[in-house]
Amino acid sequence: MNNFLKYLLYLIFIFIVGFFYFQMKTENQNSNLVDFTPDSSRNDSSQEEIVPRYPIPDIEKNNVEKSNLISLPPIAESDEYLRIELSDLIADELFSLVSKSNLVEKIVATIDNLPRAYLAERMRPINIESEKFIVEAQGTLDGFILSEKNYERYNSLTDTLEVIDKNVLAEIYLRFYPLFQEAYQDLGYPDVYFNDRLIDVIDHLLDTPEVNDPIILHTPNNLYEYVHPEIESLSSGQKLLIRMGKRNTNRIKQFLIEFRALIS
Repeated sequence: MNNFLKYLLYLIFIFIVGFFYFQMKTENQNSNLVDFTPDSSRNDSSQEEIVPRYPIPDIEKNNVEKSNLISLPPIAESDEYLRIELSDLIADELFSLVSKSNLVEKIVATIDNLPRAYLAERMRPINIESEKFIVEAQGTLDGFILSEKNYERYNSLTDTLEVIDKNVLAEIYLRFYPLFQEAYQDLGYPDVYFNDRLIDVIDHLLDTPEVNDPIILHTPNNLYEYVHPEIESLSSGQKLLIRMGKRNTNRIKQFLIEFRALIS
C-alpha cells in the first residue's frame, strides 16, 4: 500500500511539473509570434466596394428583347458569338477584316492602348495592315508634307462607321460587357471598371487637337515623324485621327459623342 501511494504521488508530481513546463514554453513561443489578426480600421477602405464613375446602363431599359438573348459563353469561346452579332451590323467589306480569335481581348487591349504612345498591330481587332504615309516633297525645303491622298484612304472606313446603328452597337456592348470586364481584369486591372476606361478613352480622342494643313513630317530615324513636337507627343490614338484628315476626324468624333451618350 505504501509503495502504491509513493508511486501515485510520483506520477502526480511528474504531471504537475510537465504541465507547468508546457505552459511556460507555450507562452514563450506565443510572445514571439506575429499578430496576423486583420486590422479592421486599416482595411476598411480597401474592402469598400468600388463605385464606377460611369455605370453601365440597365440593359432592360434599352428595349432589348430578353427572350431573344442567349447566355454569354466563356470568354475563350466567345469569338463566334460576338462575330455573329457584328455580322448584321457592319458592312461585309469591314466584317471580313474582323479578327477570328481573341476578339474580346483584342478590343479591350486596343481601347486601353489608344491613349498610349504605341498600339501593337497584333492586338488590333480589325486586321488592317498599317500603310505608310503618303507624302509630298516641300520643294526646296527639308521635310515632307502629309498628302491629302493619305486622308482619302480612310474615307471608306469612316463611311462604314457612320452608317452603323449606334443603338444596336451599344446593345451588343452592354450584353457582352461582362466579358469585356473580364478581359480588362485579365490585363491587370482587377479593381477598375472597363466602362470607365472606355469613356476616358473616348474623351481623350475627342480632345484630339485640330491640325490644319500642311502637316510637316521628317525622318530623323528613318521613320516619318511630325516636325512639331506638340503633335509628335500625342498618343497613338490621337495621331491616328490626325492621319485620317480633319474631315474624317470630325465625323469620327461625332460618332464617338453619340455612342458615348448611349453607354454612360
